[in-house]
Amino acid sequence: MGCDQHVARALRLSAELLELANEPREECRHDGCLLLDGVVRDCAWKIRQVALQWRIDLAALDRIEDQQQSEVER
Repeated sequence: MGCDQHVARALRLSAELLELANEPREECRHDGCLLLDGVVRDCAWKIRQVALQWRIDLAALDRIEDQQQSEVER
């Protein structure tokens, strides 16, 4: 799996985790359910944050590599 695919998969996973954490909990009578939702939500946002930053970093690395390749070809 390439880096782009890995980042895309992490972003999909974070979206799924947010969906799970935001589902209604009418039947839950324990604070533990809400606590778990909070942990899942926090993890989802952290995964999203890191994946988006890595996407930016990968784009920058690709530009640098392209620039270096152009210089070598001259």
